[in-house]
Amino acid sequence: MTSEPPGRLAGGLFSADGWAACIAATVSRLYLGVLLSLAVIAVLPALLGWHASVVRSGSMEPHISIGDVVVAAGFDRSDPVPVGGVVQFTSPAEAEPDGRAKTRLHRIVGVNDDGTFTTAGDANADVDSTPLEREQITGQARLLIPYIGLPGLWLSTGNLTALALWAAVTVLAVAAAVYASRPTAIPQGTTDASPPIPVDPAGGRGGEPAAVSSLAAADSPSATALPTANRRVAVRRLRTVVTVVLVLALCVLVVLGASGFTSAAFTSTTANAGNSFRAAADWAPPKVSMTDPGTPVKDTLTLTATASDPQSGIRDVAIQYLRSDGSSWTTVCTRSTPPYSCTWNTKTVTDGSYSLRAIATDNAAHAATSATVETVVANALVVVLSNPGEIQRGTVNLQTTLYSPGTSVYSVRVEYSVAGANNWKTLCAAVLAPYNCSWVTTLFANDYYDLRAVAAAGTTSTFSAPVTDVLVDNQAPTVTMTDPGTPLSGTVTFAATAADAHSGIAQVALQYSQAGTGPWTNLCTVTAVPYSCRFDTTTLPDGSHSFRAVATDAAGLSTTSATVANRTVNNTISSVSLQDPGEYLTGVVALTAAANSTAGVASVGIQYAPAGTTSWTTACTVTTTPYTCTWDTRTLADGLYDFRAILTDTAARETISATVAARRVDNSPLRGTDIQTANGSAIAGRLGSGDAMTFTYSQQVNPATVSPGWSGSALAVTVRLRDGNLIGLGNNGDTIDIQRQSSTVNLGTVNLNQNYAKPRKTVVYNATMVATTTAINGVPGTVITVTLGSVATGATSLRTVTTPSTMVWTPTATVTNLTGTPSSRAPVNEPGALDREF
Repeated sequence: MTSEPPGRLAGGLFSADGWAACIAATVSRLYLGVLLSLAVIAVLPALLGWHASVVRSGSMEPHISIGDVVVAAGFDRSDPVPVGGVVQFTSPAEAEPDGRAKTRLHRIVGVNDDGTFTTAGDANADVDSTPLEREQITGQARLLIPYIGLPGLWLSTGNLTALALWAAVTVLAVAAAVYASRPTAIPQGTTDASPPIPVDPAGGRGGEPAAVSSLAAADSPSATALPTANRRVAVRRLRTVVTVVLVLALCVLVVLGASGFTSAAFTSTTANAGNSFRAAADWAPPKVSMTDPGTPVKDTLTLTATASDPQSGIRDVAIQYLRSDGSSWTTVCTRSTPPYSCTWNTKTVTDGSYSLRAIATDNAAHAATSATVETVVANALVVVLSNPGEIQRGTVNLQTTLYSPGTSVYSVRVEYSVAGANNWKTLCAAVLAPYNCSWVTTLFANDYYDLRAVAAAGTTSTFSAPVTDVLVDNQAPTVTMTDPGTPLSGTVTFAATAADAHSGIAQVALQYSQAGTGPWTNLCTVTAVPYSCRFDTTTLPDGSHSFRAVATDAAGLSTTSATVANRTVNNTISSVSLQDPGEYLTGVVALTAAANSTAGVASVGIQYAPAGTTSWTTACTVTTTPYTCTWDTRTLADGLYDFRAILTDTAARETISATVAARRVDNSPLRGTDIQTANGSAIAGRLGSGDAMTFTYSQQVNPATVSPGWSGSALAVTVRLRDGNLIGLGNNGDTIDIQRQSSTVNLGTVNLNQNYAKPRKTVVYNATMVATTTAINGVPGTVITVTLGSVATGATSLRTVTTPSTMVWTPTATVTNLTGTPSSRAPVNEPGALDREF
């Protein structure tokens, strides 16, 4: 054994060059050790049947970042759903803007009443728009390995610059770990002419780690007995082998650890302004209510609200008032600590009717508005005529109340005028306390009326605020039952037509009676056009049946149609029908048939053909219930197609269904993806100045195809709100379209699916339209924002909606993208939870 002279050893170890090589080798080995450990951790769970996938977006920040590998365990039907945990699930094609199914990984943040679940990305301020069903869950996140998936992600996204930089750093680290050494020392017993043998800081010779030196020593009884040149060649070869093995091992393990990068996109359907993310531990808005101060009120009183938020706590509560004929809410006070109350000096406002409300905001910036409380400020005499409601018929009681009348004796009369005419006539004269007036509406034409009360004492008269636009409707609707045909078997569509000239149709009940002698039973009740439903006649006894429809208008008047009698229900033979897949078909859709046969159903085939032809092609053949299958419309050219189903019974006899004709396959890359509204006015649920509507397209559109000559900058337009009865959509089919005096605006129509305008009324707003560019799934898209201004006509025809609904936007094919591709005409359902628009 040889030994180093003490002076030489100390000089090499404590030289600057020696320490630099030692640090480089140590840091490189630590980096490689961590990298190899993370890669192994990402790969090994596969032995348990788990699967790894790479995070591709930032919607789960800060807990899970882009490039992290998440290992998910399989999810069995018997496993409990981990509310509050992160799950992997399949998002169906119909829920995706591009019409393609995806795998998503988000946290379950709530359970819905219908058994579905609400999911969200930790960084998103809003929950995901589509509820999650248990059957969609494919795994539960169990293990997080940070950053190890970045190389695979760079490879999948074509980020070759980042990938090359990482590869270069890793190769340098391997080289430094294997080759780095401190300065050479001359062993005792050698001469300066002999090639020196480097001594490694880790205790080995030749620059290799101690383990490598041991391997070299094991090849011969004495390492020093080998010729120096041969030993140097052997060491170099061993270093090269170790380098290659380390690089290959890193590549294999990192790629295996990132093998799922295409199947776990951490994305969100919600939008974040400026692509910024924030954690949102509190998903629920606070609860708030306004205390009723009573009626009437005068002088100075205390207004009080109650509010609570069990997650993040209450930040502040604002108490506001709105005069009945006012245009905006006024804040009385804002309180950040309980009790949430303040004094209101009613002498600073005009006497009359007021609405009160409270707005609570929690520390997560979620706000909630209380239900309004009505009161009357009466520091002097106030006359209030009760509002009988929007629609009236028969005899109506009109109640007048005098607040703060003092000691004077008043005579009250009630007056009416055709709405907006301001031509007042006496309805009830000299009414004494308790000031009741009976209005016999059958003596009046069916029309809109304004009402007011007048209190007189001597020569002084005090008028109430008018109750405007009360509709008198004493005319019943019309209704006709559509003949369903005979014989009837399987699932059949039953339908009726109904109309009402004044208040509109509230509902249509479709009914049947066995042999026309039994009691009438509802098949279904429909509240919107078309007044139809699908009904399984196998639930009815075979034999003769009668059918009818009962229509009820918004005033409560009902009409029963003529009876369609002697229609035979016969389900003792084979019957098959195809459920209408929808007017517009995009991406992967479900095709469903209903089939019955006393001989037994062997199979049901579902076929399609170009509209009007007999070139039938089988989409699928199903042998067990439910008779349904998925069909990828993207395999066909866009256009109109017919559909039918063929039942084959166990005796090989075929029954062909009626044809569902002219259903449009539409997979245009340019399509509407979102329709939203925002309330910027004084009253939620009522269209007003400041309210906005946004139309989002999947790609950038040519603004000139939206409106000729438009560049996308601010443009003056008008917004037309029409009652649904004017266009055959019923009371809850009020529709918005955008117009321009000098030209057209090709944004199609938006069905609000609620009642925002009074029956058969139209309201027109001045508005501004502007186009902006946004990123939609990484592709530039166009957002067109229409902001309402003042009411141009029809201000008194507005209603306030309290029932949430889902809007439906029907775009037009006139709009094209920048390359001239026309927009899909497929309707766009408003995503997200049900809410009041505007």
